[in-house]
Parts: sequence; C-alpha cells; structure tokens
Amino acid sequence: MHDREFEKLKAFRRDPRGQGLLSLMMLFALIIFPMFAVLGFEFGRLYLAKQELQSASDAAALTGTATLASSDNTNPTQAHLDAIESALKIFKANTALGVPFTSATVVASKAALTCNVGESKLFFEFLNPVTYAVEPLSSPNGKVVKITASTGSELAFGKFLGIKSWGVNAVSTSAVPKLDMVVCFDVSGSMDDQTPVTFVKRVWDETLGTGKIVYKDVVGVNGVMKGKIYDIMKPGAMGTSLNAVQPQLLTDAYYNSKAYFSEYLASYYGTKGLRSNSVYPEAGAPPGNCPPGTAFTFDGFRCFTDEVVNIDGKDFFGGFVYDGYSFPDVATLVEASRGNLENDVVFKSSRAYTSVSVTPRPGYQKAYFEAAAKQIRPLMDAKEAVLTMNQILNTDADTHFGFAAFDSEVGTAPNSTVDWHNIDDAAPYGAIQPFPLPRVVISKIAGTTQFNEVNTSIKSCVAMGATNIGAAIHAATQDLKANARQGSVKAIILFTDGQPTAPGGPLDADPKANARKAAVAARDAGIAIYTVGLAQNAAIIPDQKAILNDDNPDPTTGGIAAIAGNGGTFNLVTDATQLRTTFAKIARRLVKLVSNR
Repeated sequence: MHDREFEKLKAFRRDPRGQGLLSLMMLFALIIFPMFAVLGFEFGRLYLAKQELQSASDAAALTGTATLASSDNTNPTQAHLDAIESALKIFKANTALGVPFTSATVVASKAALTCNVGESKLFFEFLNPVTYAVEPLSSPNGKVVKITASTGSELAFGKFLGIKSWGVNAVSTSAVPKLDMVVCFDVSGSMDDQTPVTFVKRVWDETLGTGKIVYKDVVGVNGVMKGKIYDIMKPGAMGTSLNAVQPQLLTDAYYNSKAYFSEYLASYYGTKGLRSNSVYPEAGAPPGNCPPGTAFTFDGFRCFTDEVVNIDGKDFFGGFVYDGYSFPDVATLVEASRGNLENDVVFKSSRAYTSVSVTPRPGYQKAYFEAAAKQIRPLMDAKEAVLTMNQILNTDADTHFGFAAFDSEVGTAPNSTVDWHNIDDAAPYGAIQPFPLPRVVISKIAGTTQFNEVNTSIKSCVAMGATNIGAAIHAATQDLKANARQGSVKAIILFTDGQPTAPGGPLDADPKANARKAAVAARDAGIAIYTVGLAQNAAIIPDQKAILNDDNPDPTTGGIAAIAGNGGTFNLVTDATQLRTTFAKIARRLVKLVSNR
C-alpha cells in the first residue's frame, strides 16, 4: 500500500505540466507584475502632469481673456499681443510634477509644440465667437482665446525601457463676454458752441477804385463778433441754437448778441437783402447792394451777412492751408463757403475777384466745409471720444452696437433726416434740406455687430435743435428689450451737453419727467444707463447733476443713472478734451461689469 502511494508521488513530481505552471508563476511574480506596476506608476505620473498642465493652461487662457476684456487699446493686434503676454506670465508661475514652467515659450505653430524633458511651449489662437474660425492677430473678431500647451515629462523608470520622456498636451479656451449697448448722442444746437467763428458783413463799396467787396467786422453787444460762439453770444446755461455750419439758424444771433442777420431785416422791411438778393444757391452772385441802390446796407444796425468757421482753430483767423487749398484771409473763407471760388466764371460774376487773392479752382467749397467740420467743438471731441470707446469695446468684448442721435426728436433709421433751412429759418433764406439724424437699431443676429454702421452714423451728425433725453432713452430701451441677445449685459450710454428741454414725450409732456420715466423703464428691463454730462459752463452743472446723477434713485426726483441702476454711473465733464478719457473709462467699466456676470 505504501509502495503504491510512493510511486504515484514520484510520477506527479516528474509531470512537466506542473513544472511549467510553476515557472509561469515565478515569471509573473518576478518580471510581469513589477513591469505593470512601473507602467501604472508612469501613467499615473503622466495623468497628474496632464492635470497640472491643464490647470496652468486654463489659468493662462482666463488671464488672456481678462486682459483682452480690460484693455484700453484700440489696436486689435496690440490687444492680442498683450493678452498673450499676460497669459504667458501666469502660465510660467505654474509647475508640472514639481518642474516649473519658467522657461515656457510661445511658438508660431502646433507643429512646433514637441518638447524635450523640462521644456514647455504654448500655441495661441484667437477665434471668432460666432464661427469659431481662427482670426489673425489684426482682427477685432478674435474674441475667443484658445491655448494649446505642451510639456516634456520625464519618466521615472522609462530610461530602463529606453524611453526617457513623454509629451503631455492640454487645450484651453476662454471667451470674452457678450455686451449689447446703445449710444444716445446729443446733437442739439449748443453742441458747437465752442467753435471759433467770424461774423462778417459782406457789402459792395463803389468808392474803392472801380468798386470792391468789403468784409466788415461786426460788433455785437458783447464786442467784436470773432472767437468761440459761446464767448460771442454769452448765452444762458443751455447754450445757443446758432450753429457754425449748416443749418446755421443765423437769426438766433439776435437773442444774445443783439446782431441782426441781414435777411431778417430785409424781410421785416420788405426790401431786397444783402445776401445776394435772396438768391440761392449763391455761387456767382455779388453782394445784394451791387449795383448800388439795389438793397439797403442797414448801416444803422448791428448787421451781418455771413458767419464762417475759423478753420485754423483760432479765435482770430490768421490764414490756413487745407488739402492744398489756400485760405489766407476771412474773405477767402466767405467766398469759398458761398461757392464763388469753384471756377473763373463764378469768381468774376460774384465780384469775388475784387478782394480775394487766390486763384479759383474746383473743390474750394468742399475743402472749406471739410476743414470747418474738423473745428466744430465740442461735437467733434464727442464724436472722437465715442468712436474710441466703440473701438475699445469692439476689441475687448463680443459687443453689438446701437445708436440713437437726438435733438428735439430721435432718428428712426441709419439714413433718417430732419428738414431745416440751411442758412436760417426765421427769415427763410436758403433751401430747406435734410440733415442727418441717424439711428441704428441693435441686432440680435449672431456676428452682426453694427460696428461700422454705428461709426458711420456718428460721423454724419451735425448740431441742431433742442434736447429730448427721454425720447432717446425710451428708443434705446425698446431696442434692447426687443433685440438684445440672450445672456448679454445690456447698457445705454447717454451723452448730452445739456438737460431735457424738449416737451412732448413719449412718456410724459414734461421733459424731465419724461426722462425719469424712461430711466424707470430701463431699470425694469435690467438695463444700466451710463450718463455723460458735458458742462460747457458752470451754470449748468447743478441742473445736470440733478437729472443725470447716480446717487439718487427716486423715480420722481432722482438722476437717470441712479434710477436705472444695474451698475450705471454719472460722469461729469467740464472740458471737452476730457471726453476721450471718460468714454474709455466707461468702456473698461462696461467690460468689467460683463466679466463679473
């Protein structure tokens, strides 16, 4: 019995299957299991490295976006480069597996992202928020920051396997916020009160040789009528409706300077006027008293025939050359504005040749009006400031723009106009013609920013009319309620150099109540109103503060910014040169407000 058991045991020990199993178990125990453990350890390290790289990349993308959103830069290329710089700085402050990213570099293509041990690289792209297509650095449409990051991670045991490092990658994106904004822009008559002008009485003097046009100075109750309109007129707190360029409303000069527009006197006394016998257009027409006796010269009155802009920007015109056209004196300004320097025919028939020294040629009138437009103050300062703000917001945020020019009423379309007599309305002289009062309704269509349309509208504005702030805010509020994008921050920027004066609603017949009720409607729609009050004189400051302030939210006595709430502010400006800084500050605040949401 024992022998048989012993034989069985010997047979079992000699079975090769048992020996193979034993060898396999030893192989797993000594080689395979340790190898899996090493690989698991390496994969764990790589996963940790990727997580840390992703965190660093995410932080960099957010920082780049924040920099882009808070930039006071109108140059998209520089704004994007600033975003890259700030993002790289934050990325360098991070580590992966204890290895710092301090030597990280920015590469120009994804193909250059391959890294050796200890290296880290970033590739930046700026994407269109609508199409997600890559935009060049020079494009303001690049509002989504995309970063592809790479680092070379050293393997702890890989060198024993012939693999010293392994590349780790991460991709991060961060988008600038959405903002829907409407600018309400005051184009009332006082918006050119700081323009330097000269008032002239253009008459024919037969006693000078064979006859000559003379351009006499005009003296009003405040002195010689040369200099800034405000200083010549010395109007009340609300300024004057008289304008430097068409529509000029020249009769308005009487209310402050007690000087008469010649055609008003001619109409009143039933005689022909000094302004070329009321012929319009005037190109080729001599003074109304040529030949002598044709019209009265009104020598016993403070009387003028023309008001021209001092295109050199000085209170007393000293001569100027614009775009190759010479304007050596006031006489040249007057005749150019009338169209009498366009060719030799009108030059002679108008008798301009008797006093003007320049040679006539086509384009003189256009050159005068272009040069004059550049001197319209504070309107030009306000235009440039708003255009700069728009450029900043177009660069910094995903902004959709709207615009509403207003005087006593509000525009209805980009090409909407208001009819005025181009020279005067009280003593009808000159043609009734349309003057721009544009409005651009904000768009809810993705990617339709209306940026160019709004800027074109701003540039077209001229000074005219009264001030209906309530109608402008009401129109802007309705636009935003109907067309703002879902999830966007909504804001109105109100610029005025006065206070509500135009009656008639649409919310209340009283101008100030009308404005405050419009602010209440904006508040209820979640719309902030940023008010900018330009005080051209100290007398208007108390009234502007009362209606525009941001510290009294009472709907019947408070300020528009405070009543509307939602983060809006009041900005008082006492010098037009401060407008750019003020609007740039609003742009930064708007984007910050958006980012906080």
